[in-house]
Amino acid sequence: MSLTPFALVLPLLPFSLFAQSLPGVHEHGFGRLSLALDQQQLVLELLAPAADMVGFEHAPGNDAELAQLTAALNRVQQAETLFALPEAAACRLIDSRLVEEDTHHHQMEEHKHDEHDEHDTHGTHGTHGTHDAHGHQDVLVQYRYHCRQPQSLDRLSTTLFEQFPSLTRLELQGIVPSGQIATTLTPEQSTFSW
Repeated sequence: MSLTPFALVLPLLPFSLFAQSLPGVHEHGFGRLSLALDQQQLVLELLAPAADMVGFEHAPGNDAELAQLTAALNRVQQAETLFALPEAAACRLIDSRLVEEDTHHHQMEEHKHDEHDEHDTHGTHGTHGTHDAHGHQDVLVQYRYHCRQPQSLDRLSTTLFEQFPSLTRLELQGIVPSGQIATTLTPEQSTFSW
């Protein structure tokens, strides 16, 4: 079975899944995980409220909050501690990165220019991710893997609920060669097989 058309869809997957207006958009305790497997490439994308991942949604107001933000953003990029995939699939993490939308980046650039603070050694003080009109911040992280035996990739486990205890529900949606998958992960049920 050829997945060539799917390869064209893969780069658009994160935007199409998150663009849907699903219940629970920016609901504290609620996150979304998108999964796409195309041949040997696996992409996971996590979207969750900054309040759950960092502990607050506002720009850091002091050095302690800046340290808390930095530690949380570093921790959420550590895919090896957040996700477990079947060993038989031989998946190796290629990279993980925070995704920053252009509108948020533009808002933060305007904020920096308005400050005119040449003594700001910390750079932009916002969380990386999405930002809505109500001041809610979301953290958006993408993880890319190369899987040598993708046919053995049939489950995913996560420790997100242990790492970020205020996160209580994670909607998993994905596209795999056999079709679409969807489930709700919780602290009590943090593994899904397909």
